Amino acid sequence: MAAASIEPHLNNKPVAYIHLDNIQANLDLVRSKSPGCKTMAVIKANAYGHGVELVAPALQRMDAFAVARVEEALAVRSLGVQIPVYVLQGFLDETELRHCQSSQLIPMIHSLEQWQLANSLGLQLSCWLKFDTGMHRLGLSGSEIDLVLSQPGSLVIGGIASHFANADVADHEENLQQLQLFESITGPISVERSMAGSGAILGLNASHYDWVRPGIMLYGSAASNSYDPALKPGMTLTAPILALRDLPAGESIGYGSTWQSVKTTRIAVVGIGYADGYPREIPPGTPVLINGTRCPIVGRVSMDMVMVEVPASVPARRGDRAVMFGDKLFIDDVASHIGTLGYTLMSGLTARVARVVSTVSAETFSAKKRSAESLVRQPSNDTN
Repeated sequence: MAAASIEPHLNNKPVAYIHLDNIQANLDLVRSKSPGCKTMAVIKANAYGHGVELVAPALQRMDAFAVARVEEALAVRSLGVQIPVYVLQGFLDETELRHCQSSQLIPMIHSLEQWQLANSLGLQLSCWLKFDTGMHRLGLSGSEIDLVLSQPGSLVIGGIASHFANADVADHEENLQQLQLFESITGPISVERSMAGSGAILGLNASHYDWVRPGIMLYGSAASNSYDPALKPGMTLTAPILALRDLPAGESIGYGSTWQSVKTTRIAVVGIGYADGYPREIPPGTPVLINGTRCPIVGRVSMDMVMVEVPASVPARRGDRAVMFGDKLFIDDVASHIGTLGYTLMSGLTARVARVVSTVSAETFSAKKRSAESLVRQPSNDTN
Protein backbone atom coordinates (compact mmCIF):
# COMPACT_ATOMS: atom_id res chain seq x y z
CA MET A 1 0.00 0.00 0.00
CA ALA A 2 1.45 3.34 -1.05
CA ALA A 3 2.07 5.92 1.63
CA ALA A 4 -0.43 8.77 1.69
CA SER A 5 0.99 12.10 0.57
CA ILE A 6 0.41 15.23 2.63
CA GLU A 7 -0.38 18.30 0.58
CA PRO A 8 1.65 21.32 1.74
CA HIS A 9 -1.39 23.59 1.67
CA LEU A 10 -3.44 21.55 4.15
CA ASN A 11 -4.31 23.85 7.04
CA ASN A 12 -4.69 21.41 9.93
CA LYS A 13 -1.07 21.49 11.07
CA PRO A 14 1.32 23.81 12.83
CA VAL A 15 3.27 26.15 10.57
CA ALA A 16 6.43 28.04 11.50
CA TYR A 17 6.71 31.12 9.31
CA ILE A 18 10.43 31.82 8.87
CA HIS A 19 11.36 35.50 8.62
CA LEU A 20 14.56 35.40 6.59
CA ASP A 21 14.67 39.19 6.40
CA ASN A 22 14.76 39.35 10.20
CA ILE A 23 17.49 36.71 10.45
CA GLN A 24 19.57 38.72 7.99
CA ALA A 25 18.89 41.89 10.00
CA ASN A 26 20.09 40.09 13.14
CA LEU A 27 23.28 39.09 11.31
CA ASP A 28 23.79 42.70 10.29
CA LEU A 29 23.37 43.66 13.97
CA VAL A 30 26.14 41.20 14.83
CA ARG A 31 28.45 42.89 12.39
CA SER A 32 27.63 46.32 13.77
CA LYS A 33 28.39 45.08 17.30
CA SER A 34 31.72 43.54 16.30
CA PRO A 35 33.34 45.84 13.72
CA GLY A 36 36.46 44.48 12.11
CA CYS A 37 35.67 40.88 13.07
CA LYS A 38 34.91 38.00 10.76
CA THR A 39 31.54 36.32 11.32
CA MET A 40 30.95 32.59 11.71
CA ALA A 41 27.15 32.14 11.57
CA VAL A 42 26.08 29.12 13.63
CA ILE A 43 23.42 27.06 11.84
CA LYS A 44 23.62 23.82 13.80
CA ALA A 45 20.50 21.89 14.87
CA ASN A 46 18.68 22.61 11.60
CA ALA A 47 19.46 26.33 11.98
CA TYR A 48 18.07 26.21 15.52
CA GLY A 49 14.85 24.68 14.20
CA HIS A 50 14.32 27.24 11.42
CA GLY A 51 15.29 24.95 8.55
CA VAL A 52 18.90 24.95 7.41
CA GLU A 53 17.84 24.53 3.80
CA LEU A 54 15.99 27.85 4.09
CA VAL A 55 18.45 29.80 6.21
CA ALA A 56 21.87 28.86 4.80
CA PRO A 57 21.24 29.94 1.18
CA ALA A 58 19.58 33.18 2.31
CA LEU A 59 22.22 34.60 4.65
CA GLN A 60 24.61 37.15 3.21
CA ARG A 61 27.64 39.11 4.39
CA MET A 62 29.10 36.46 6.68
CA ASP A 63 32.45 34.74 6.33
CA ALA A 64 31.72 31.16 7.37
CA PHE A 65 29.15 28.80 8.79
CA ALA A 66 29.50 26.65 11.91
CA VAL A 67 27.67 23.46 12.81
CA ALA A 68 28.05 20.92 15.61
CA ARG A 69 28.55 17.68 13.69
CA VAL A 70 30.10 16.41 10.48
CA GLU A 71 26.71 15.16 9.29
CA GLU A 72 25.30 18.68 9.61
CA ALA A 73 28.27 20.11 7.72
CA LEU A 74 27.75 17.66 4.85
CA ALA A 75 24.10 18.70 4.69
CA VAL A 76 25.20 22.33 4.38
CA ARG A 77 27.63 21.44 1.60
CA SER A 78 24.82 19.59 -0.21
CA LEU A 79 22.98 22.92 -0.45
CA GLY A 80 25.76 24.26 -2.66
CA VAL A 81 27.42 26.31 0.08
CA GLN A 82 31.02 27.07 -0.89
CA ILE A 83 32.22 29.25 2.00
CA PRO A 84 34.13 27.67 4.92
CA VAL A 85 32.12 25.37 7.20
CA TYR A 86 33.46 24.78 10.72
CA VAL A 87 32.57 21.65 12.72
CA LEU A 88 32.48 22.64 16.39
CA GLN A 89 32.70 19.08 17.74
CA GLY A 90 35.35 18.03 15.26
CA PHE A 91 35.32 14.41 14.05
CA LEU A 92 34.57 11.25 15.99
CA ASP A 93 36.35 8.64 13.89
CA GLU A 94 38.25 8.01 10.66
CA THR A 95 35.11 8.09 8.52
CA GLU A 96 34.19 11.57 9.72
CA LEU A 97 37.79 12.70 9.43
CA ARG A 98 37.94 11.66 5.78
CA HIS A 99 34.66 13.48 5.14
CA CYS A 100 36.21 16.62 6.62
CA GLN A 101 39.08 16.35 4.18
CA SER A 102 37.07 15.47 1.08
CA SER A 103 34.38 18.12 1.68
CA GLN A 104 36.85 20.77 2.86
CA LEU A 105 35.32 21.09 6.30
CA ILE A 106 37.26 22.71 9.13
CA PRO A 107 37.00 20.63 12.31
CA MET A 108 37.77 21.97 15.77
CA ILE A 109 40.26 19.60 17.40
CA HIS A 110 39.32 19.23 21.07
CA SER A 111 41.31 16.14 22.14
CA LEU A 112 44.74 14.58 21.71
CA GLU A 113 42.98 11.50 20.32
CA GLN A 114 41.70 13.51 17.38
CA TRP A 115 45.17 15.00 16.80
CA GLN A 116 46.78 11.56 16.93
CA LEU A 117 44.23 10.03 14.54
CA ALA A 118 44.72 12.76 11.94
CA ASN A 119 48.48 12.42 12.09
CA SER A 120 48.44 8.62 12.04
CA LEU A 121 46.66 8.78 8.68
CA GLY A 122 48.90 11.55 7.38
CA LEU A 123 45.91 13.50 6.09
CA GLN A 124 46.52 17.12 5.13
CA LEU A 125 43.75 18.86 7.03
CA SER A 126 42.91 22.47 7.86
CA CYS A 127 41.60 22.72 11.40
CA TRP A 128 41.24 24.87 14.50
CA LEU A 129 42.03 23.95 18.08
CA LYS A 130 39.40 24.15 20.81
CA PHE A 131 40.82 25.46 24.09
CA ASP A 132 39.10 24.61 27.38
CA THR A 133 39.33 27.84 29.38
CA GLY A 134 36.74 26.84 31.99
CA MET A 135 33.58 25.53 30.33
CA HIS A 136 34.91 21.98 30.86
CA ARG A 137 32.88 20.27 28.16
CA LEU A 138 35.29 19.82 25.26
CA GLY A 139 38.72 21.29 24.70
CA LEU A 140 42.45 20.98 25.04
CA SER A 141 44.34 22.23 28.06
CA GLY A 142 46.98 24.91 27.74
CA SER A 143 49.79 22.35 27.83
CA GLU A 144 48.03 20.23 25.21
CA ILE A 145 47.67 23.30 22.99
CA ASP A 146 51.43 23.81 23.26
CA LEU A 147 52.08 20.16 22.41
CA VAL A 148 49.88 20.17 19.30
CA LEU A 149 51.34 23.45 18.06
CA SER A 150 54.87 22.12 18.51
CA GLN A 151 54.09 18.93 16.59
CA PRO A 152 51.24 19.71 14.16
CA GLY A 153 52.20 16.92 11.78
CA SER A 154 49.88 16.99 8.78
CA LEU A 155 47.46 19.44 10.42
CA VAL A 156 47.26 23.01 9.18
CA ILE A 157 46.14 24.92 12.27
CA GLY A 158 44.36 28.13 11.38
CA GLY A 159 42.97 29.26 14.71
CA ILE A 160 42.11 28.66 18.35
CA ALA A 161 38.61 28.97 19.81
CA SER A 162 37.10 28.82 23.26
CA HIS A 163 33.67 29.32 24.79
CA PHE A 164 32.32 31.19 27.81
CA ALA A 165 30.32 29.43 30.51
CA ASN A 166 28.63 32.66 31.69
CA ALA A 167 28.57 35.07 28.77
CA ASP A 168 24.93 35.98 29.48
CA VAL A 169 26.14 37.68 32.68
CA ALA A 170 28.66 40.24 31.44
CA ASP A 171 30.21 40.95 34.86
CA HIS A 172 30.46 37.32 35.98
CA GLU A 173 33.88 36.80 37.58
CA GLU A 174 34.58 33.65 35.57
CA ASN A 175 34.39 35.60 32.30
CA LEU A 176 37.49 37.57 33.22
CA GLN A 177 39.26 34.41 34.37
CA GLN A 178 38.52 32.67 31.07
CA LEU A 179 39.60 35.71 29.06
CA GLN A 180 42.87 36.00 30.97
CA LEU A 181 43.65 32.32 30.46
CA PHE A 182 42.78 32.51 26.76
CA GLU A 183 44.97 35.57 26.31
CA SER A 184 47.91 34.08 28.23
CA ILE A 185 48.02 31.00 26.00
CA THR A 186 46.98 32.40 22.63
CA GLY A 187 48.42 35.90 22.78
CA PRO A 188 51.93 34.86 21.67
CA ILE A 189 50.61 32.57 18.90
CA SER A 190 50.22 33.78 15.31
CA VAL A 191 46.80 32.24 14.59
CA GLU A 192 43.30 33.65 14.40
CA ARG A 193 41.24 33.58 17.58
CA SER A 194 37.55 33.26 18.48
CA MET A 195 35.86 33.41 21.87
CA ALA A 196 32.57 35.28 21.50
CA GLY A 197 29.20 33.64 20.93
CA SER A 198 25.93 35.57 21.08
CA GLY A 199 26.10 36.64 24.72
CA ALA A 200 29.70 37.81 24.44
CA ILE A 201 29.02 39.62 21.16
CA LEU A 202 26.42 41.69 22.98
CA GLY A 203 28.15 42.15 26.32
CA LEU A 204 31.89 41.36 26.26
CA ASN A 205 33.65 43.45 23.63
CA ALA A 206 37.11 42.41 24.84
CA SER A 207 36.38 38.85 23.69
CA HIS A 208 35.60 39.63 20.05
CA TYR A 209 39.12 38.92 18.72
CA ASP A 210 39.31 37.93 15.03
CA TRP A 211 36.08 35.93 14.70
CA VAL A 212 32.67 36.06 16.39
CA ARG A 213 30.25 33.13 16.38
CA PRO A 214 26.62 34.31 16.57
CA GLY A 215 24.12 31.55 17.22
CA ILE A 216 20.88 32.16 19.09
CA MET A 217 20.89 35.91 18.40
CA LEU A 218 20.62 35.26 14.66
CA TYR A 219 17.16 33.89 15.35
CA GLY A 220 15.98 36.74 17.54
CA SER A 221 16.55 35.28 20.99
CA ALA A 222 19.22 35.64 23.65
CA ALA A 223 19.94 34.70 27.21
CA SER A 224 17.93 36.97 29.50
CA ASN A 225 20.81 39.14 30.67
CA SER A 226 22.23 39.81 27.21
CA TYR A 227 19.12 40.58 25.17
CA ASP A 228 19.27 43.46 22.69
CA PRO A 229 15.95 45.14 21.77
CA ALA A 230 17.10 45.45 18.17
CA LEU A 231 16.87 41.67 17.72
CA LYS A 232 13.98 40.49 15.55
CA PRO A 233 12.17 37.16 15.71
CA GLY A 234 13.27 34.64 13.12
CA MET A 235 10.14 32.54 13.41
CA THR A 236 6.42 32.89 14.08
CA LEU A 237 4.98 29.55 15.18
CA THR A 238 1.28 29.19 14.42
CA ALA A 239 -1.35 26.48 14.78
CA PRO A 240 -5.02 26.23 13.75
CA ILE A 241 -8.01 26.58 16.01
CA LEU A 242 -9.75 23.22 15.62
CA ALA A 243 -12.85 23.98 17.66
CA LEU A 244 -14.46 26.59 19.92
CA ARG A 245 -16.68 25.49 22.76
CA ASP A 246 -18.29 26.93 25.87
CA LEU A 247 -17.28 25.08 29.02
CA PRO A 248 -19.80 25.38 31.86
CA ALA A 249 -18.72 26.53 35.31
CA GLY A 250 -17.26 23.77 37.44
CA GLU A 251 -16.12 21.59 34.51
CA SER A 252 -12.54 20.47 33.93
CA ILE A 253 -10.70 20.03 30.66
CA GLY A 254 -7.79 17.93 29.46
CA TYR A 255 -5.80 15.04 30.89
CA GLY A 256 -5.68 14.78 34.66
CA SER A 257 -8.54 17.28 35.05
CA THR A 258 -5.96 19.74 36.35
CA TRP A 259 -7.90 22.90 35.42
CA GLN A 260 -11.50 23.69 36.25
CA SER A 261 -13.60 26.59 35.03
CA VAL A 262 -15.02 28.97 37.64
CA LYS A 263 -17.54 30.38 35.19
CA THR A 264 -18.80 29.61 31.71
CA THR A 265 -15.63 29.85 29.63
CA ARG A 266 -15.03 29.90 25.91
CA ILE A 267 -12.27 27.44 25.01
CA ALA A 268 -10.30 27.28 21.77
CA VAL A 269 -8.79 23.89 21.01
CA VAL A 270 -5.56 24.58 19.10
CA GLY A 271 -3.91 21.96 16.90
CA ILE A 272 -0.41 21.73 18.33
CA GLY A 273 1.10 19.61 21.09
CA TYR A 274 4.21 17.98 22.44
CA ALA A 275 4.55 15.71 19.40
CA ASP A 276 5.12 18.94 17.44
CA GLY A 277 7.68 20.17 19.96
CA TYR A 278 5.36 22.38 22.01
CA PRO A 279 6.32 21.02 25.45
CA ARG A 280 3.95 19.15 27.72
CA GLU A 281 5.58 20.98 30.64
CA ILE A 282 4.15 24.35 29.58
CA PRO A 283 1.84 25.31 32.46
CA PRO A 284 -1.61 26.89 32.52
CA GLY A 285 -1.46 30.64 32.10
CA THR A 286 1.20 30.57 29.37
CA PRO A 287 0.11 33.12 26.74
CA VAL A 288 -1.02 32.38 23.19
CA LEU A 289 -2.02 35.07 20.69
CA ILE A 290 -5.54 34.71 19.31
CA ASN A 291 -6.08 37.38 16.65
CA GLY A 292 -3.63 39.69 18.41
CA THR A 293 -4.86 39.19 21.98
CA ARG A 294 -2.95 37.30 24.65
CA CYS A 295 -5.02 34.40 25.91
CA PRO A 296 -3.96 31.86 28.58
CA ILE A 297 -3.48 28.13 28.13
CA VAL A 298 -5.71 26.01 30.36
CA GLY A 299 -5.22 22.36 31.27
CA ARG A 300 -2.35 20.18 30.13
CA VAL A 301 -0.70 20.27 26.73
CA SER A 302 -1.47 16.96 25.03
CA MET A 303 0.23 15.21 22.13
CA ASP A 304 -1.63 17.06 19.36
CA MET A 305 -3.68 19.77 21.06
CA VAL A 306 -3.65 22.57 23.59
CA MET A 307 -6.62 24.39 25.09
CA VAL A 308 -6.78 28.17 25.38
CA GLU A 309 -9.26 30.39 27.24
CA VAL A 310 -10.59 33.03 24.84
CA PRO A 311 -12.57 35.99 26.23
CA ALA A 312 -15.91 36.65 24.56
CA SER A 313 -14.61 40.02 23.36
CA VAL A 314 -11.87 38.39 21.24
CA PRO A 315 -12.91 37.47 17.69
CA ALA A 316 -12.07 33.85 17.02
CA ARG A 317 -13.26 31.26 14.54
CA ARG A 318 -12.50 27.69 13.70
CA GLY A 319 -9.61 27.77 11.22
CA ASP A 320 -7.99 30.92 12.64
CA ARG A 321 -4.30 30.51 13.35
CA ALA A 322 -3.10 31.06 16.89
CA VAL A 323 0.44 32.40 17.39
CA MET A 324 2.35 30.27 19.91
CA PHE A 325 5.43 32.50 19.84
CA GLY A 326 7.16 34.92 17.51
CA ASP A 327 5.52 38.06 16.27
CA LYS A 328 4.19 40.12 19.22
CA LEU A 329 4.84 37.20 21.60
CA PHE A 330 8.56 36.97 22.38
CA ILE A 331 9.76 33.37 22.41
CA ASP A 332 11.75 33.86 25.61
CA ASP A 333 8.60 35.11 27.37
CA VAL A 334 6.92 31.82 26.55
CA ALA A 335 10.02 29.83 27.52
CA SER A 336 10.19 31.56 30.89
CA HIS A 337 6.86 30.03 31.87
CA ILE A 338 8.52 26.61 32.00
CA GLY A 339 11.86 27.83 33.30
CA THR A 340 13.76 27.32 30.08
CA LEU A 341 15.15 29.38 27.18
CA GLY A 342 14.08 30.17 23.65
CA TYR A 343 16.77 27.75 22.43
CA THR A 344 14.76 24.74 23.58
CA LEU A 345 11.49 25.85 22.01
CA MET A 346 12.84 26.72 18.56
CA SER A 347 15.27 23.82 18.26
CA GLY A 348 12.77 21.33 19.67
CA LEU A 349 10.20 21.71 16.90
CA THR A 350 9.65 18.39 15.17
CA ALA A 351 9.24 17.49 11.51
CA ARG A 352 5.46 17.69 11.96
CA VAL A 353 5.78 21.48 11.88
CA ALA A 354 5.94 22.93 8.38
CA ARG A 355 8.58 25.60 7.84
CA VAL A 356 7.38 28.22 5.36
CA VAL A 357 9.29 31.33 4.32
CA SER A 358 7.26 34.37 5.28
CA THR A 359 6.97 37.03 2.61
CA VAL A 360 6.49 39.77 5.21
CA SER A 361 8.48 40.74 8.28
CA ALA A 362 7.39 39.42 11.65
CA GLU A 363 6.36 42.93 12.72
CA THR A 364 3.68 43.05 10.04
CA PHE A 365 2.81 39.35 9.98
CA SER A 366 -0.18 39.46 12.33
CA ALA A 367 -1.53 42.74 10.97
CA LYS A 368 -1.50 41.51 7.38
CA LYS A 369 -2.97 38.17 8.42
CA ARG A 370 -5.87 39.81 10.26
CA SER A 371 -6.46 42.24 7.38
CA ALA A 372 -6.64 39.39 4.87
CA GLU A 373 -9.00 37.43 7.11
CA SER A 374 -11.31 40.42 7.51
CA LEU A 375 -11.55 40.77 3.73
CA VAL A 376 -12.42 37.11 3.36
CA ARG A 377 -15.11 37.29 6.04
CA GLN A 378 -16.85 40.46 4.84
CA PRO A 379 -20.28 39.65 3.36
CA SER A 380 -20.25 40.10 -0.39
CA ASN A 381 -22.56 42.58 -2.16
CA ASP A 382 -22.18 40.64 -5.38
CA THR A 383 -25.46 38.82 -6.08
CA ASN A 384 -24.42 37.29 -9.41
